[in-house]
Parts: sequence; C-alpha cells; structure tokens
Amino acid sequence: MSLPQAIKTMIQGISGVGNANVTYGTRNEFATLPAIAFTINSNETMTVGSSPLRKAEISVNAVAETAEAAQDLGDLVAAELVNATYNGIQFQAIVKKNNVLAESPSGYGDETLPFISTYTAEIYYKE
Repeated sequence: MSLPQAIKTMIQGISGVGNANVTYGTRNEFATLPAIAFTINSNETMTVGSSPLRKAEISVNAVAETAEAAQDLGDLVAAELVNATYNGIQFQAIVKKNNVLAESPSGYGDETLPFISTYTAEIYYKE
C-alpha cells in the first residue's frame, strides 16, 4: 500500500471530520468544513538492508471556519498520530513537532475564508 494511504488511514478517525474530507495534497474546495489535507514534504531512507527504516516529514492542514476550531482540530490530529501498522506499513516512531495557526487569507468583499492550523511531524516507518 502507499504511504499517503497509510497516513490517511491513521488520521481519518477524527470525530466530526468525514473520511471524504481527509485528503492528500489539497483540500476538496467543494467539501464541507472541517476538513484535513496533508502532504509529505520529504521522504528519505535512514538505514540499508532488506527492510530499511525510512523517515517522512509530513504537514497536516486542519481547516475550519474559526481560528479556535482550526487549532482544536490540529490538536485532534496530534492525538491520532500514533505508532501502529497502517495498510501494511509499520509506523515505528512519530516525532510530533508543532501546531501553527496561519493567518486567514483575505476574501473578496465580505467573504469569510477558513482558518488553517498546520501540524508537522516526522514518521519513521518500515514498508
């Protein structure tokens, strides 16, 4: 199975966020909020051998209507980042880094755009 699918399996159990609203790459603009979109920023091999240890750095964007809701959703993301086997990939260690709230971008006229809280982490895994 792919690493993006394994990460999605790990974080898709957050209460209040439908599985269809957990996406890799970009958020579905037509979906309801709250939503989660994650990316893999880097992916490297740490050891050699028949079952090498790999490290992936990920960013998880928690998108919600208010700043407080986005930060709360980011905290829920952190709670879902746990060591286990997801879709055949063994997550052996997860280093949780930080949760940063980005300033909401300006909309057109009186349009209110959602807030995004970005949670970053490193996942050490074996395939």
